[in-house]
Amino acid sequence: MYQDEIIVEVWKNRERYAKQHHHNLHEIVADLQKRQQNPLSPLVDRRRPTAHSPAPSEGAPSAGR
Repeated sequence: MYQDEIIVEVWKNRERYAKQHHHNLHEIVADLQKRQQNPLSPLVDRRRPTAHSPAPSEGAPSAGR
């Protein structure tokens, strides 16, 4: 069976991250929520600008920040 090297790498990273949190969903969620609160976390706004709203680079505030 063919295995895509990118998918394999994603699975390894997922397993490593889950292992760091003892495969405990509550610990994983708590860590993700903590990371989300970090103001230095990169935020990518993938919304497409609509006809009635300016693009994010035109001075519109980004999603919640």
